[in-house]
Amino acid sequence: MIVFISIMSVLTVGCGLGKGTAGDLPNNHGPNKQSDNNEVKEIHGMIENIDRLNLFVENVDSGKDDEVRLTRYTIEGDPIFHDLTYHDAKLTIKMDTTKDKFGQGEVTTNVCKGIQKQESDTETKYILEECPNLPELLTISHDVDKEDYFAFDLKYGIGKKNEIDTKKQVLKKDLQNGEFVDVSDFQFSKKELNAIYKWMVYSNYLNEKKLTKECNQKPYESYVLDVWINSGSRHFEWSECDKSDDGKEMTKLVHNILDVLKKNSIYQSLPKVKGDHE
Repeated sequence: MIVFISIMSVLTVGCGLGKGTAGDLPNNHGPNKQSDNNEVKEIHGMIENIDRLNLFVENVDSGKDDEVRLTRYTIEGDPIFHDLTYHDAKLTIKMDTTKDKFGQGEVTTNVCKGIQKQESDTETKYILEECPNLPELLTISHDVDKEDYFAFDLKYGIGKKNEIDTKKQVLKKDLQNGEFVDVSDFQFSKKELNAIYKWMVYSNYLNEKKLTKECNQKPYESYVLDVWINSGSRHFEWSECDKSDDGKEMTKLVHNILDVLKKNSIYQSLPKVKGDHE
């Protein structure tokens, strides 16, 4: 995994796996365990709890006092803390590198005017306004062109009868009356793939998830997601009944993928659902 991490300035965050296997991916322990509600984590290009940082940006924009912690981890696994506080129309950021064995080992404080979120098809930036010592807080890359290989296979719905497979370029739609529509040579546009990749990065998809396939209701939706990134892969299975943090995060990811799919012109040309599962 190639990662460029700076202490005094935050460089572009990417997600790339080299020639390693899935076993080389981050594990759900140490810095990779679930963030608390007021902490955002950046772990080698993956993001946890990004909605909390977005809420902080919204609160600053509306003049509402707020505070949040952004914790970034070096390639050695050492945390660098960024504590952001907005109070009386002033944004203060305290950066603590004392836990970084290879850093400067100090605590510095900067006062800024505000913070902005700038989003494009390939990256999302959080920019600190009038903060010369730390102008850029965080950059999240979601550009599939920067990866050697990216593909996914998602089976979803009642009985997992719907499928999006970008590896085999197959799209399958369950009309819910016993009929199916199959599309071969299906491809997303680069913009659509970047949007899907962005939601995967936001869901920290490389991290191990504690998921369950069990469900005590009928019918229920279930999901299987396989992701291939460079030489690594991830496999997930769960149901809509999984209300754990990981389960809700992964179900949200599926909904975001389907939002992209439903705007696709090929999908819009397919027949509408004709029935309803009992």
